Amino acid sequence: MSGKKKNKNKKSKKADQAEALSMINQVARNARTALSRHLLDIGLYAGQDSVMLALDEHDGQTPGAIAALLGVKAPTITKTIGRLAAQGFVRRQGSPNDGRMMLVFLTDAGRDQIRSVRKSQRRAEKAAFTGLTKKDIAQLLDLLAQVDTNIAATLGIAATASGNKTSEIQPQQEADASAMVEGNPSSQTD
Repeated sequence: MSGKKKNKNKKSKKADQAEALSMINQVARNARTALSRHLLDIGLYAGQDSVMLALDEHDGQTPGAIAALLGVKAPTITKTIGRLAAQGFVRRQGSPNDGRMMLVFLTDAGRDQIRSVRKSQRRAEKAAFTGLTKKDIAQLLDLLAQVDTNIAATLGIAATASGNKTSEIQPQQEADASAMVEGNPSSQTD
């Protein structure tokens, strides 16, 4: 193969990779926007669904445990829990073992709202995967899992099969990496 042809193939591969990563970012933004719109229809803001679903899986968690599970900072969870409490979907209660710790529980209204959250998720999923076969979706999952593993390795975190990550890097490094993804190296995220 000639040097020109090899160089052209390398440039083409890099362009394809850049386009693929750009598409992954765009799809992620669109998917979250679509779900957010469905959630607004039931009176929830983006992120509130994740907290409620975490409590549905294991009720009575500390805000810190929820933050760690969801990979967000404590102030973000505190604000989200405050909103959910004001809406009557969660209640805060002191720990029976340690009065200094606060535990968060779903209320009956919160449990009822979980059904609506799951319905919103199904609507967003149905819209996203219309026209794709089970085989297409399985192949997409395999490819995205590999891309996630590759990216996670560069960040010093371990990707899991479910897509959740266990951080092994310092919080500031994680914030810096998030800011770089957003295109603003000096921005701080909650």
